Amino acid sequence: MFIESENDPANDPVVVWTNGGPGANSYFGLFGEIGPYALDERSLLSEDYTKTGIPTVFHNKYGWTKVANVLIINNPPPVGYSFCYPAGPEGDFNSCGTHNDSRTAYHSATYLENFAYAFPEFMDNDWYITGESYAGIYIPTLVREILKNENSLVGRQLKGFAVGDGCLGKDDLCGDNGPGPYFQIEFLRGHG
Repeated sequence: MFIESENDPANDPVVVWTNGGPGANSYFGLFGEIGPYALDERSLLSEDYTKTGIPTVFHNKYGWTKVANVLIINNPPPVGYSFCYPAGPEGDFNSCGTHNDSRTAYHSATYLENFAYAFPEFMDNDWYITGESYAGIYIPTLVREILKNENSLVGRQLKGFAVGDGCLGKDDLCGDNGPGPYFQIEFLRGHG
């Protein structure tokens, strides 16, 4: 999903966002954190929700679209609206074959190149690639994949990348051997 900047789409940066996962749908970040509209506890308390049963979205005054064009990506396929051939959208999670971090980086880089080719009006903008959680793996591997292609449209405009609350290694910080809740508890206790 691509959301143009509310400010100056022709000149504001393009910020790519992924939630990580692996396999997490990035609409969580879109509607819970960075998008122009948010779902929150009020969404189930509105009069419209009472009438329709559809949660209400509210304007997000902290949305990144105030200053940037935001491109939400889901990876690896078939997460979100993405799908693989020949299985198509009815395929299960394995319909795209086996996944690993390098294959996900390759697919994401290919998608971004295709997006840049389809929308050349954004190719003079600065580009940033961001995400959270398992994006701590996805983002650096994606950036490496982009930069190894000397003809990359995205690579020409890439100014940086950022990861929030990132998983930095499956076994060290994301797996069962990671710091776990003990350090979180100590951190929270230490800060009252």
